[in-house]
Amino acid sequence: MATFRYVEGPAIEPSAQRQAEAVLPRSPSYELVTAFVVSLIPHAAALFVGGYGQIITNAPLAVVITIVDAVAVAVAYLQFRDDSHASRSSHWLVWATIAVGAVWLIYAVFVGMILVLGRVFCISQDCRGPIR
Repeated sequence: MATFRYVEGPAIEPSAQRQAEAVLPRSPSYELVTAFVVSLIPHAAALFVGGYGQIITNAPLAVVITIVDAVAVAVAYLQFRDDSHASRSSHWLVWATIAVGAVWLIYAVFVGMILVLGRVFCISQDCRGPIR
């Protein structure tokens, strides 16, 4: 029959705080959840009114949606920056908010630049005089 030798325990006992952190998943902040829901607004509006073109042609609505979407992306970026400084991985909702918000922002900036440059360089017939 084999005999077992006495073995000492670990040199450092793990603290209860560290064990609790490892077990419980980190939930996203309310600001991040709100930012994600807000970043879905342009896509929901496009679904209900018939596309992004219907939103972008209504200038006041497009400006408000763009500002709100930019704020949602900024909140997600600030959460990402906070996670980076704390050396922890970001929640998936951070990446989802940035991705969903970036779709509208890229579209709005692209179409907005086309409209502005069209006016600046007088591409349409509206800003030209009559052809003689």
